[in-house]
Amino acid sequence: MAEKKRYDDDDGHTIADMSGIERTPMLIPKFPKAKSSQSEAENAEASDERHWEQQGLSKQERRSFIFGAMSATALIALLFIAAGAIAIALFILFTR
Repeated sequence: MAEKKRYDDDDGHTIADMSGIERTPMLIPKFPKAKSSQSEAENAEASDERHWEQQGLSKQERRSFIFGAMSATALIALLFIAAGAIAIALFILFTR
């Protein structure tokens, strides 16, 4: 068996115990085990508190929410495109 390296400044203290850490499998990943019945009961209590999620949305309301999210995303994308175009224009302007 190979001997462990000893460093001059090593005082033997353990900063973080990594002995329980295993390598993750590359081909077949391990999935977490199913939740226990206790956690299911907690989730059921939490869903009772969210009464607004239990109300069904009409097609028009759902489309309205989706359109609002898509328009906000498009606005952010346009801001990034405009900032990139300005950066390219300034780069071309100052490198000539």
